[in-house]
Amino acid sequence: MITKWRGASRLAAGLIAVMVLSGCGGGTAAGSGGSGDGASTLRVWFPGNLAEEVSWVNEKLVPAFEAEHKVDVQVEFVDWANLATRLSTAFAGGTAPDVFGHGNAAAAGYAANGRVIALDDYLAKMPASDVADLTFLDQGKVGGKQIIMPLRGFGHLLAYRTDLFQEAGLDPASPPSTWQELRSAADRLVVRDGDTITRSGVIFPADDATSMSQAFGSFLFQAGGTFVDESGTKITWNSEAGKRALGFLADFYNGPKAVSTGLGEATSGAGAQHPLVTGRAAMAVIDEATFKSIYEQAPDVAAKIKLAPPLKDTTAASFGGAGNGLFVSADSRHKDQAWEFIEFMLTPANAKAYVQAVGGIPARTSLAADSELSAQPYIKPYMDAADQFRGNPNIETWTQQREVLAKEIEAVLRGKTSAGEALDRAASEAASLAKHN
Repeated sequence: MITKWRGASRLAAGLIAVMVLSGCGGGTAAGSGGSGDGASTLRVWFPGNLAEEVSWVNEKLVPAFEAEHKVDVQVEFVDWANLATRLSTAFAGGTAPDVFGHGNAAAAGYAANGRVIALDDYLAKMPASDVADLTFLDQGKVGGKQIIMPLRGFGHLLAYRTDLFQEAGLDPASPPSTWQELRSAADRLVVRDGDTITRSGVIFPADDATSMSQAFGSFLFQAGGTFVDESGTKITWNSEAGKRALGFLADFYNGPKAVSTGLGEATSGAGAQHPLVTGRAAMAVIDEATFKSIYEQAPDVAAKIKLAPPLKDTTAASFGGAGNGLFVSADSRHKDQAWEFIEFMLTPANAKAYVQAVGGIPARTSLAADSELSAQPYIKPYMDAADQFRGNPNIETWTQQREVLAKEIEAVLRGKTSAGEALDRAASEAASLAKHN
């Protein structure tokens, strides 16, 4: 999907209030292609095809940016499933976009392969107060250098049906806060017809192997564990904390006391079809985008759903943190203008408008006090929990290592192998990947 804006489209700039950019003049930063070549075309790729995002970017963001800068912006939205392949082809063919979006987990790989530039010189020109306000900035660093600029944050929280809590004799004002309380509540909320579970006590992200690994990540962090050590060179997900975490998660789905179903069911962004809405689950760990879709498609049921703060075993935490962000391509001939576009997206007005369109945690800490965002039940709880979200490590081989781990986690959740054996096996294979990279 490509949209090119020129001429009259700039009249739409009045649709949003924008701030005059500071520190984004035409000077050339290290490695920059410069921006003093008159009117030019800036090519920007965004991942995904969310209708609200497409509309906001094309109808508001781009016209406003063009009104302030001597540049035409060509935007393309690329499906997540095709993004890595499209980018590889574009880099190989010398047709990579100037700016492209991706998940934070891809940052180390693109940096190591010289596909993107470090953004520290540009950040140094921003007011210190602006830099300090960027919530997830540190999570976009690789080897101490700023590689990706996060546009929003995400997180997983436990959502629960207050009416089903009451039906089971549970207090909706006191949701589970520990592993033991979660298991106890799930045991009381599950509904069976003989040996068949007709209503899960709780479900976790399980659309595919990767989402299952994220569900494991929450329990790993809550048990005090990590995916890798601080150096990023040693796998630690197979620690005792990791094995305890995966074993605890697997017990929800396996054995005679199982209380959860739906492995492989697409629930991310499911809206009115989500098991919480249809009544096939009483509790579910969901991200902010999924909760937003529920509010938009099933507002009556959404009013009966509340979110609990992150659970804990030894530590209150959950999987989340920096979500998608923007890179500047090393091949770009318009690096200054590329940075200006990114900085423009991160002004307070646009950072707010972006999460209003797509959901999530705003990229600026100061927006946590914004009255409109705080009034949104699918935004405020995630903003409140921002400091407790933990994400993927920024290491070069992470995406490959995650694939190895995810497959083993899926096997455990499907009852095909034990947690300890699976995590040890995944750790050994992942270490080999890193060694031979």
